[in-house]
Amino acid sequence: MIPSSQVALLLTRIGFALFLLVWGLNKILNPTGTAAIFSGFYGVDGLAPMLSTVLGTIQIAISLAIFVALWKTISYGLGVAIHGVSTVSTAPHLLLPLAEGSNLLFMAGLPVLLSAVGLFIARSEDRILSLDEMLERRALREA
Repeated sequence: MIPSSQVALLLTRIGFALFLLVWGLNKILNPTGTAAIFSGFYGVDGLAPMLSTVLGTIQIAISLAIFVALWKTISYGLGVAIHGVSTVSTAPHLLLPLAEGSNLLFMAGLPVLLSAVGLFIARSEDRILSLDEMLERRALREA
């Protein structure tokens, strides 16, 4: 029987990968909106559409690596870093979510970030449908 904690990690991994995938696709499909986000939240003005596409492509690659649990330390860590920067950039909305002009929807990023950190911490236990796990078993059989 598969431990429920491993099922929980699988579901967290799939959810986090899909979350990053959608935002990566947005960078490619909506470079103007991405430029506005970078300007408004990161202080980066004039993000070129090509750079938005490159960043989106990298984020999609990371999300796919997370989805299949490949290079977990690197892919999960990069995913946490990407979403961590995004979450920290919305700190005013997180600190005063009900203040005038704030947006309560930014609070949704906080549990996603904390779940992703939990996934990173427990990455060695994330074994269901894990490409890392499959490659490790194959290497042991061939040794």
